[in-house]
Amino acid sequence: MTTLEEQTRSILKAHEQDLLSVISKIHATPELSGKEIQACAWQAELLSAWGFSVETGYKGLATAFNATAGQNKPHICFMAEYDALPGIGHGCGHNLIVGVALGAGVVLKNLLAHHHLPGRVTVMGTPAEEQRGAKIDLIKAGALKDVDLVLMAHPSDNATAPYAGESGIRQFMVSFTGKTAHAADCPEKGVNALDALRLLFNGVDAWRQQLTETSRVHGVIRDGGQAPNIIPDFARAEFYLRDFDLNFLDQMQIRFENIAKGAALMTDTALKFSEIPNPYKPGIPNDPLNQLFFSLARDAGMQPKWPEPSRGSSDFGDVTYEVPAMHAYFNITQNNPDIIIHSKEFAQAAATDFAFSQMKKTARILTQIAWQFLTEPDFRNKVQSAFPFDRQTIDPHT
Repeated sequence: MTTLEEQTRSILKAHEQDLLSVISKIHATPELSGKEIQACAWQAELLSAWGFSVETGYKGLATAFNATAGQNKPHICFMAEYDALPGIGHGCGHNLIVGVALGAGVVLKNLLAHHHLPGRVTVMGTPAEEQRGAKIDLIKAGALKDVDLVLMAHPSDNATAPYAGESGIRQFMVSFTGKTAHAADCPEKGVNALDALRLLFNGVDAWRQQLTETSRVHGVIRDGGQAPNIIPDFARAEFYLRDFDLNFLDQMQIRFENIAKGAALMTDTALKFSEIPNPYKPGIPNDPLNQLFFSLARDAGMQPKWPEPSRGSSDFGDVTYEVPAMHAYFNITQNNPDIIIHSKEFAQAAATDFAFSQMKKTARILTQIAWQFLTEPDFRNKVQSAFPFDRQTIDPHT
């Protein structure tokens, strides 16, 4: 009699070439957030060929999809991301997230059928993680209403690790409007919008001393004027605010708005302050899921480590407020310190044999976690009991 591990390996092996073909095409054809037309179509086509019932344009999002198989409860969802970075391609390795999600999905589908067990498996395509955070749109549209567990894994330049959570993020566009004038002949007749923007950056720099160690504020100038001899009548910047604490993020937003108002007041400019849609919540880890991932990754020879919460942000954080969930990480750089995520070197690493091997190991691990959730009531109860939480923060030192 074959073991679950042997069955999992056998099923994944039978679908491996189709899977590698799709993730290789996605890697070679990077598409930006919200424009992942080919990536969505290739995944939908393959999942349909594997016997899933596939809905594209899911919940009104053109490049989202939902592929389901089986019936009744429990309902397991594997999430995929597939958007690329401008100028870099798949420097975040999202093609490998596709491989994990589709690989785990097809294995679990076949296991349910082979063992004649109730339960449903979904592979959900979630676009635009790098910019818009479409998971939040999907949540608002009810995509997770009947889901019992969400699993996902992301490639990393650090050690393979379970999910420790990440910062929440608020994103803002700030613009100042003034009046043009000749910068040499009659500067007194102008109102300098760029001066207001510089004061905003100076105010933020002065504010940093009062921020906590877990806070982050960073911004870039999007518009700063047309020519040195013209007083800029318009200047615009984009800023991100991050922290692990939702309440402190609220306070940060108030302070940031006041700094911008002060800059406008000092320069007699008009201020326009707008929040970019879909702020991300801080992610909340689920300890039973993390413990099992760590154990299985260690058994698979992936040398996992327990991480600190991530300073980065993801729309997966919002998923953890809706349903028990885990967003694990798997190393694809073989600990090469010269390869860092969001770089061209990382994009190259995301198409190597080592990355594909790590991806397949991770797909099997997520399948085993899902199987344990489906078949072991005690484990399922532990995961579900760890989900209801009454805290607003993640302690980065736990």
